[in-house]
Formats: sequence, structure tokens, C-alpha cells
Amino acid sequence: MTTQLNPISLPLAQNNVIEASAGTGKTYTMVTLYLRLLLQAGENNFPMPLDIEQILVVTFTRDATKELRQRINQRIQSWLKLLQQYQQHQDKQQIEDAELLALLPYLENNLDLAIQRLTFATQYIDKAAIFTIHSFCQRILRQYAFDSGLTFNFSVSEANQQQLRQINYQLWREQFYSLSATQAQIVTDIFQSPDTFFKANEALLSGEMPKITTALPFTDLQAGLSYYQQQLDEFTAIEQRYFAEFTQWFNQYRDNVQKRSNEKITAYCQSVTEDSDIKQRMQQAITLTEIKFYKGKEVQLPELVFKLEQFFEQFSYTAYVSGMNYLYLATLRERIFAYQDQHNEKYFDDLLRVLRDVLLKPQAEKLIRLIRQQYPFAMIDEFQDTDPVQLTIFEKIYLSPISDQQVTGFTVIGDPKQAIYRFRGADVFTYLSIMDHQQNNHIEHIYTLQHNYRSSVALIDSINQLFSQAQNPFYLTNIQFPLISAHRQGYLAIAQKRQKPWQILQLNEEIKYKESYQLAMAEAFACHIQQLLKAAEQQQALFIEDPESQQQVVAAKDIAVLVRSRDESQIIRNALAKKGITAVFLSEQSNVFETTTARDLALILQACFTPFSERAVLSALGSTLWGLNAAQIYQLKEDESQWAALIDRLLNYRHIWQTQGVLPMLYRLYQTEEIPQRLQQFELGERYLVDLLHLSELLQQAMNQQQNEEALLNWYQQQLSGVQGNEENRLRLEREQNVVKIITIHKSKGLEFPIVCLPFILTKKVAGKAEFYHNQQNQLMWDMLKEHTEQTRLENNAEDMRLLYVALTRAKYQLVVGVPAEPMFNEKSNLATLNPLDYLLLQGEKADFSAHNHYAELFDRALSPEHWQVTMTNKLPYNDNWRPNLANTPTLTVRQFSQDIEKNWLVTSFSALQAKLQELYTQHFADIGQDHFDQDLSSNWHNDSEVTITDTELSHYYPTGFSPFDFPKGAVVGSCLHSYLEKLDFTQPISIDSLTTICQALNLEETWLSPLQLWFTQILQQPLPELGCLNQISKRDKLTELQFYLKLGKLFNNQEFNSVLSQYHPLYDQHYPIRVDEIKGFIRGFIDAVVRRDNHYYIIDYKSNFLGEQLSCYQEENLRKVISAQRYDLQYLIYTLAVHRYLKLNDPEYQYETHFGGVFYLFLRGMAVPDTQQHTGIFFTKPATVLIEKLDQLWGE
Repeated sequence: MTTQLNPISLPLAQNNVIEASAGTGKTYTMVTLYLRLLLQAGENNFPMPLDIEQILVVTFTRDATKELRQRINQRIQSWLKLLQQYQQHQDKQQIEDAELLALLPYLENNLDLAIQRLTFATQYIDKAAIFTIHSFCQRILRQYAFDSGLTFNFSVSEANQQQLRQINYQLWREQFYSLSATQAQIVTDIFQSPDTFFKANEALLSGEMPKITTALPFTDLQAGLSYYQQQLDEFTAIEQRYFAEFTQWFNQYRDNVQKRSNEKITAYCQSVTEDSDIKQRMQQAITLTEIKFYKGKEVQLPELVFKLEQFFEQFSYTAYVSGMNYLYLATLRERIFAYQDQHNEKYFDDLLRVLRDVLLKPQAEKLIRLIRQQYPFAMIDEFQDTDPVQLTIFEKIYLSPISDQQVTGFTVIGDPKQAIYRFRGADVFTYLSIMDHQQNNHIEHIYTLQHNYRSSVALIDSINQLFSQAQNPFYLTNIQFPLISAHRQGYLAIAQKRQKPWQILQLNEEIKYKESYQLAMAEAFACHIQQLLKAAEQQQALFIEDPESQQQVVAAKDIAVLVRSRDESQIIRNALAKKGITAVFLSEQSNVFETTTARDLALILQACFTPFSERAVLSALGSTLWGLNAAQIYQLKEDESQWAALIDRLLNYRHIWQTQGVLPMLYRLYQTEEIPQRLQQFELGERYLVDLLHLSELLQQAMNQQQNEEALLNWYQQQLSGVQGNEENRLRLEREQNVVKIITIHKSKGLEFPIVCLPFILTKKVAGKAEFYHNQQNQLMWDMLKEHTEQTRLENNAEDMRLLYVALTRAKYQLVVGVPAEPMFNEKSNLATLNPLDYLLLQGEKADFSAHNHYAELFDRALSPEHWQVTMTNKLPYNDNWRPNLANTPTLTVRQFSQDIEKNWLVTSFSALQAKLQELYTQHFADIGQDHFDQDLSSNWHNDSEVTITDTELSHYYPTGFSPFDFPKGAVVGSCLHSYLEKLDFTQPISIDSLTTICQALNLEETWLSPLQLWFTQILQQPLPELGCLNQISKRDKLTELQFYLKLGKLFNNQEFNSVLSQYHPLYDQHYPIRVDEIKGFIRGFIDAVVRRDNHYYIIDYKSNFLGEQLSCYQEENLRKVISAQRYDLQYLIYTLAVHRYLKLNDPEYQYETHFGGVFYLFLRGMAVPDTQQHTGIFFTKPATVLIEKLDQLWGE
């Protein structure tokens, strides 16, 4: 039973479903209910007032969350102002908000309390519990970590496609690399490649796994390969025994067999004779079971046909392929989930699965009670886009009975007619299951919103007509179309003539090919839009609102073109461009790192980083951004003075990069080299410039997460080679002001536009894979035997119909719909093949295909005459040369900045300071916190002193060629080792599985796994002075990759700094004093680890430098030389001061002398064998208290 919703009387202390048709004020209603809960006002109240932290609101996108928070805040402030005015003047006529006026009788007795509650809500609106589904799950798992069984410090990120692919590659190698050539071909036939499989099934890597319709005859992939081989053997045996007899029979009765069957038999016989691919033969052999004879010429079939019938009854190649795909997918999902659990890393979609699993545990009742206490009331928006995992989460929290009788309220809001996100995992059948089992789900009532506030009365009446006259309009019987009312009397008028809400643009001649049809339709719509804007320029195209007769001139921004895909958007955009009409695609999903601009910028960055590399510089000069042709580059190269000047400029750019950051450097380069001016010369110059500025901003953001300039370059190259689908990386709009909008139907949901154009709504969609359907229990099933193709087609058609409904309900005043010259159906068509609009025009299941239908007749039967009109496209003025007038566009000017900027204030790092040490290095790019360069210093730091274990004895521990001294060297190696140690739980044994990530990243053979396991085990078991072994440090006593900003409150002074070091620092060398630019600001850095033991804090820095192939090279005496020469002593002093300040600020009892334990530099290659009592590879120190205090004073606080 459904009831029209009254937001003032809706019972709040029960479980409700609200179905809100398009444009019926769903968000407005949600805000009203929210304020009722805050004020405890209205009928059927919640038993207690709730504050903003107790009302849970869950939406499905960040944008929706942001909008809802803003709308709630605006309404709270509006009600607060109105109540304050009413309290002062006692005049109800001043209250213009109908809902507040209806609630006033409930508030009048204590207005002060109502005003106090609203005031409090405005002050703390940022704490409102309005979340996306993912952020809600993350919050619960973090907040109730003990009850959920998770650690506090798990990380959350977008799905890392590169990592997922690596897991896929690893599974592929494990399962298939050792196969024979024959079996490998079987795998190729089934999956093509790991990348092909991944792309086809990426959407199924999270969420609920489909169930299978038939039990598989094998349990794993290897068994599946063996099973298939058995079937091949059986098939081959049948052929060998009966084929000769069959050919004799066919030669004798060939003329009795119908032509089509004759051709199939001939093809099969030829493939057997030629010993063709067995899979091909098997597929051809199936046709032998369907031999058809000419009438009256039937003869007895040979034995081969009967044997093949028996064979194919128990074996289906299609089902086999589906089964193998199912097993591979299930195994891959297990590997992905295991990886996330092992690495304490969760993807956003994975959070839902984790919380669902936690809530399903028998001991989850305590957690459920805690969540209910924190959020007694919950509203879930867009619930038609839910899935089984999300439904289970909220069912367990709010719809399942628990021992206490705590009062809760649970309301879901959705519209099954707008469920269009199946491709993202949304499942309307999950929503429908709630309706089908309303009582079982403890849903007390279903309410509806049926008054449209968006569209004109005429447009709503026409949509009511179109859908209501069709029998079963949404294909699924449990999705109904309720009649909607409206009150907006507005319309579009052109040349003082009222336009009808449906404008049909019909091609005047039949076009068979899809591409030609789309081009013709795009050209027609571009012409129509041109004429509309032309009339608007002459003040002849107006939106008029009755009865006030308010008028508004039509503008380009009022027109939206809805499409299905990026390809369709480009077709209509090109057509509009030919008319001089600017349009933007609001659904752009492309990644900015995929553009030519991104690749060109990489060349420029490399030239700035290595200005003395001729190859790098020449590549940058020849890029589109720099824009020199071959002749100009040759001329520049031949002129020594010009070339020298260019190198000087590049050196200056690099200096700005190192001292101020990448964004200031790029802006200076763009200005000096006049790159924006050059780009404007291109037709797509605006697009290039927007992309260039976007990339520059992304580089600046990434710089804060990277250690130095080279690390930033490496990061940028990774983005180019392995593009991630992050929202920040999507192409930005060139402009957003008065332009025609092009947007996908999916993206348009929730939006409204005065005029909506649908040029390609009748374009036939290419049918996708029909492998999934829902059974009677609304469960997602994998149709392996293709026994439910009708159901899968029905569900696909239903999705298309919902997409049409969304498209038609976006318009306020007018729909412009493109149709072909003749309908795309005929007397041989059936309901399953119809386009959804044709389905409605033919009145759904009452369709009569026998009549020859024209679109004019179809619209005449479906809509009232006052609602539609047809314009034949050959009547459009295609040759009109009118273009939009851009002369009125205001000229923008840049304000001149006249203030002084403190140029020596900046954020620097140890690497930048180290690069300035003139006597030690001409250039050095190692960075604070991580030795990503894994330097080979063996020639400088060889040491002949003895150690307890001789070098030859390493062979007792490691296979020849696989010791830590043999481990690869280089920047990637250092980064990989740091990353592994950062995520490692020291208290757990080193597992082989965890080390596969290192071998994968470095392309090492699996022979390295055992030596790596021994090496890292020795590192964890090596006793460290004062601290003990690392394997005694738990996760809660360890912080990894700790980023800090150390404030330099005073100007950095070389003389004072060196004076302090010379007095109190034992490693200070007066021959190599610190000499850097005088700076002020912050030193930024990353500390590998800070650990706590017995209330003492220790800094740990991992060094993967190669110092030589002897353990003696890693003794303390030698390490001191390395520390001093590489100026790591300056690094650990900065570390120590940063940690000292942090602890002093956060722990009132902290004292450096008592609580700071010291600094460890662990040279990992030297920690290769059990403790030698020599502590090889371990450097330990604790800077003097007076030194740290002096530095603290010197640099200010």
C-alpha cells in the first residue's frame, strides 16, 4: 500500500520507503524531515530531539553530499531568521515557508528552545553526519575498530588499477605459465589475455559475486583444463569412429538435405579432412544435430549424429567458457581481498564488503547497538541505486531485531524508474526485493511524492500520456508509473508564438547507416539550435511564466543536448562548432594524462631537470608546447650565443623548481617562452591551455607527496604510462559560462534544463553481453548455459526504458526529439527488439506491428495535438550564415600586484639544503626521509677491518649470487624496499607471499624469495642498541612515513648554525661547513619510522646504499664516515628537532633527555646475518640535549 507523502505528518520513529518521481522535490522533502528531527516538531514525532551528529544521511556521491549539506544549512538559517522575526513581531504572514508555517503550532510554546536548536545547528553544520556510503563505512570501521576487528590505521584509496592488474598478472602466471602448448591455446581461446579478462570483468571485482545457475563439473582452473581435455578426447574419438560412415551417408543423400544444412555439413567435413582447429570443428559439429531435409525426402540419420547429440547434451562449450571465467574471477577476487587484508589497505568499494562481513558475524550485536545509539535516525538517499552489500549493511543496522528496544527511525528515498547505474554495480532488483518482501524487512509504509515542481504542466501532461497508455511501460511489472501533477504554467515562445512541449525533428529521407544517420541528425539539431539562438538575439525567443507573464530571453546555457556516449557528444559538438556555437561536454571522463599536452609537458620537465642533456632539450623544443620547427631548432643550435642563453634560462627554471617549487617554475617558463600565446594559434588552443594549467596544478599537488625533483618526474612518468581514473585527473571544461551543454543521460540525472535536445534517442544501441539476469528471488545470476536470454533481454530493455524516462524528465519547457524518416521496426519486429521510445509510442505490450506506422501517426495516437509538432529537417535553413555575437563578451583585465613578497620565505627540504653544500656536491638529489637512490658507494667506503663472520661464510646463509650484496641497486630498488618496510608488521614472521610484491616490482625471479625472507628476518631479529629487536615493536608503537613541516621561525644564518654545530656536534667538520641560502619558512621531510619502546622514542631511517661486498664495509667506524660525508648527520638533526618539537607539543610530561631514545640509520645490506656482536649495518646516535635545544632556539618556534 502506498500513500502520498505529507512531510509534516510522516511518522519518524518507524521504517519508511519514499518513492519520489523525477522533479517532485525529493531533496526539499529530505531537508524538511531533517529539520523536523532537529526541532522535534510535527505529527508522529521522533520521541526525542536529535542534534546534527545524530541524524545520519547517506548519499552515493560527494557532489550530492555537498549539495545536501548546503541545502540543509540554507534552510536552517532561513527558518532561524523567520522564527526570530516571528518571535519579535508575532506576524505569521512574514513566514513564507509553508512547511515552517505548518510546524509553527508545535513550536510556539517554546520558541526560545527552537531558536536555540537551530542556532546550535548552524554553528556546527560541519559536524553534520552527512556521508557518502563509502565514507560512512570508513567512519564506522575506524571509530569502532575494536568491535569491528580492524586496525585503526588502515589506509583507504581509490582502486589502484595498476596494483589490481599486478595481482591479475601474478594469478595468470601461477595458473598458466607452466602449461603445455596445447593447454596454453585452450587458455588463449577462453580468456584471450589477462588484460582482456580484466577489462571485461573489472566491474565484478567488487560488490556481490553473481551466483551460477548450474553446478560446475570442475572445482578449480586446473581441473577445468583437464575436464576440457577429456571432452576433446571424447569428441575426437567419436569423430574417428563414425566420420567415415557419415561421409558415405552424406555422399549418398546429399540431394535430400536442404541447402543451408548442406553447406554446414560440407564445411564440417572439410574442416575434419583438413584437420582444422578442434574447437572450430566442435562448433561446426553442433550443426549436424539440426540437419533439415527437403519435404518428403527424409532419411535415417547416421550414427555420428546421434553420438554428437549425446555428447552435446552433456557438454556445452559456451557453458564451459563461462564456468572458467567464473572460477578465474572468483579466484582473482579472493587474491585481491587477501592482498588488501595483508597490506592493511582498503579500496573504497572494499569498505562496504568489510563492514557487511563484520555485521554478519554472530557477535555483531554490540556494534549494531553502538551504531544505533550514535545515529538513532537514518535517511538513505538514491536507494534505487543500492546493491545487495549496501542493503545488507542497513538491514543489519536498522531492520534486524536486537535484544534492546532502542527507538530508531529508518527512511529510504528513491525512484526505481530512475535506476540507471547498473554498469556501476547498482541493482534495482535489490530495491524491488524490499518492496516484494515489505513485511519481512520491517518496512511499515511506502509513501510517494507525486507533484512535479520542475516541468511545465503541458510537458508533465504529455509524459503522463506517453507512459500511462502503454501497458507495462517499464517492462518489469513491479515498477509502476504513477500519474504526476504539476503547477508550472511556463512555456517557450518564439516570435510571440507559444511553442509546443514536444518539438519533433524528422529526417526527410531514410538513412540506413548509423554513422550517416548520426551526422545528419547532428547537423539538423545544430541548425535548430542556431535558429533558436538567432531568435533569442533578436529578443524573439523567450521563456514565459504564466500567470505573471515573467519573461526571460533564451540563452545558450539554457539548452542541453543529452547523449549516451562521448562519441555522440563529439558528433554534435562538431556540428555546433561549424555554426560557430560553443558547447562543452559536462560528462568528460577522459584523463588529462592521456593528452598530447601531458606528453609534451613531460619533455619540458625533463629539459628543465637536465638542461645539459642536448637530447632532452631538443625534444622539448620540438614539442607542440614549445613549438619550434626543424629549421628553427637548427638555427638555434648553430648560434652559440642563443643556445647558451637557452641553457641559462633552463638552469634558472631548475633553480626556481628547487627553491620555490614546480608551479612557480612552470608559470615563469610559460610567461618567458610565451607558450600561452603560441597555443592560442591552434584551433584547440583553449583546450591545450586548460590542460596545461590543470597538469601544472596536479604537479604542484604531487610535489608535496614526493621527495625531490627526480621523484616528481618519476611520478609524472608513472601517470603517463599507467593512467589512473582519479576524479582530479579528469579533463576540465574549457569554459562554463553561456554555452550549450552536452551531457550524458546518466550524468544528467538530478539536473534540469529549460530545453532538452535528444538527437540520438532512437539510435539503435549495440547489444552487450547477455550473461546476467535476476531470478525470482531477485538474485543476480550468471547464465552460463544461455537458458535465460529472454530474461536478460527484458532486463536490458527495462534499463533502456529507465534511461529514456530520465532523459524525458530533465526538461522544464521543451523536449526536442530527433526521429528518422521511417520507423526502425516493421511487421517482423517484436517487443524485445524495440527502442524504448518506439515501445511507448506503440503502447507497450499492446503494440500492433501489422499496421504501417509513420511517426506522425504514432505521436498523434500517443500525445494530444497541443503537445507536439513535427518539423521536417529539409525545411531547416542549413545555409544560414548567422553566428552568435561575441562582441558583447566583456574584456578581462589582470589587476596589478603592488605589494612586496618575502622571497626568501619558502618550504624547503633536506635535499635542497644538501644540494647547496658547495664543497661536498655540485648536485645531489637524495631526499630527506628516504634513500630512494640506493647509491653505490663501494668504491669510496671499502674497509679491510675484520668482523666475526667472514665474507665467505655468507654462503652458509644465502645461495651463491643471492645475498643482500647481490641484490639489485638503483632508485626503484630503494623505493621498493622502503615501501615494503613501511607496510610490514614487525611482529609477524616474514611470509613468502608478502615478498612477491618486491619480486614483481623489480622483475626478479622467484629464486629470490627465500633469500629475501632470510634477509628481512635477520633485519627484524638483529638486536639494536638500547631498543632491542624490531620484531618486538608492535604496530601501535610504530609510525611510518611520518611527514613533518619544521618551522624556521627565524632567518637561516650559516654562521650561527655552523657555530652551534662546531661546539656540540661530534661529526661536524670545520673543513666542510654548512653553506646555504638564507631562508625562512619550513623544512619539509619524511621520517621512515618513529617507534616507541618503554616510553622512549626512536627514529629509524632505512638506507639501502651499497657500501661494498664485505661485512666490514658496514661496521660502525665506516658508517660514521658515510654519515658524515653524505651529510646524513644534518638529516638526522632535522629529524630529531622535528620529533622533539612534536612530542613537546603533544605530551606535557615529555623531556628530551628522558624520553628521546636516539636515531638509528639501518644500512640494510649490512644486516645480512645473525648478530655478530659487531652490529654491522647499524648506526646509532643520540644528539646531545644542548645541541637540540640550541637548534630549537636558533631556528625559533
